[in-house]
Amino acid sequence: MKLFTFVVLHLLMDVQSQKSPAVKVSPDVIRESSTVKIICETSERVDQCYFYTKRQEKIIKVPSSCELDLTGAEVLRWAAVKSPESIDIYCYFTIENHGINKPSSHSTPATVTVLDSLQKPFISVNEDQDIISCEIPLSVEADFICSFYTEDGGLLCQRVSQRSSSGEKSHCMYYLSQSELFTRSVNRRRLSCVYSPKTEPEIRSPHSDTITLKGLPLARLSASASVILETDTVQLSCENTEDLKMNTCYFYINERQNNSKPSSSCKLSLTGSQISIWSGGQSSSVRIICFYTVMNKPSLHSDPVTVQISTSTSTEQTTTTAMKTSLPVTSTCETTTYSKSYVDVVSSVPAAHTEGPPTLQYKDMLWYMLVSTGLSVILSGLMGLICLCWFACKRRRNNKTRATKADVSGQETGMSCSGPAEIYSLITSVPATCQPISADVLVNKQQEQGNLEENENVYHLYCTVPEN
Repeated sequence: MKLFTFVVLHLLMDVQSQKSPAVKVSPDVIRESSTVKIICETSERVDQCYFYTKRQEKIIKVPSSCELDLTGAEVLRWAAVKSPESIDIYCYFTIENHGINKPSSHSTPATVTVLDSLQKPFISVNEDQDIISCEIPLSVEADFICSFYTEDGGLLCQRVSQRSSSGEKSHCMYYLSQSELFTRSVNRRRLSCVYSPKTEPEIRSPHSDTITLKGLPLARLSASASVILETDTVQLSCENTEDLKMNTCYFYINERQNNSKPSSSCKLSLTGSQISIWSGGQSSSVRIICFYTVMNKPSLHSDPVTVQISTSTSTEQTTTTAMKTSLPVTSTCETTTYSKSYVDVVSSVPAAHTEGPPTLQYKDMLWYMLVSTGLSVILSGLMGLICLCWFACKRRRNNKTRATKADVSGQETGMSCSGPAEIYSLITSVPATCQPISADVLVNKQQEQGNLEENENVYHLYCTVPEN
């Protein structure tokens, strides 16, 4: 009796010292016509391996290789189930010791899913939470990949399946994003989904039915002015194209979304200085964008609006420049005095400057000055001889009186000499070359012109009587 107890305990200790086997299946998802390889991995040299399903009604015995190849249909018959189904497979092994087959501990299960044909999934949307769900109508334990497609066949995204709380079905969740799903030109989408096993992506289900999703209207931003001073105020208004009631609007500047300004009225009133502080003083020209929310759903961003902030100094300089530019550019003529000696002046000598702006061109004026000067020299010589003879015949006591009369007569009718021989000097004013002047000195020139008009075209006669 003691000997029998010792042998049993020794066998139990040997069994416990052995490591548990591990069963592996590849692939874990198959069709009925495809094949799966089942392996019972051990760390020792074994005599026999045994495979069984969860029911343990049918054990498959294999030699020491511990490998088993079965089709999907054979697996289904082995487990006495129908497709689609997931079957758990276990294994253990035995080692012969002193004529006794000692069994090992049993492995943890490995699951094989047999799918004959995949059924069409169901797609749905939860508008309150913006979640699109692709439900897989299979009670299997395999992992799946769901693909969401748009109406034009474009792949929108892919998601890995999750088991439901009851564990009976799987589904894929896609969290709707306005920016991913909608664009400025497309505000309506039709979506469908398909699924396939994660380890066998070539096995694909049919497409689900389609659902239609509509996005929020595009945000639209307007500003009361595009150029303002630092002390001026600009009104910003964020609206939508369909007059939808909005909860909150958000304004941000220069694409800095982390520095946004919320507004429940969707309007902002800011001065130029406040906008400069908001932008961090980076530039005088800023870009402002807005978007709004409805039931915590954000809309697409509006087109940017540019606001330029000008300083008062630059504005005054711009205004002054505009005023100067608007004034007509005129010219003024400075006079050069020439002194000629002659006795009489004929009335045909033209005046040096007439009232009003000159109408002669530069070349004409120069030619006019040269001709006038030449004639003045010739006439001065002739008249000097005549006046010298005339004044020699007069009395010296009448020299002063006659000289005064000659001055008055010279201013009215030209020049006539009636006294003894004296030398008369005629000072005339001849216009110089006309030059354009700027608006800054126009007023001063116009004031000076009034004084010059009194002296222009005036001939001053100075008669000198020589002493006998």
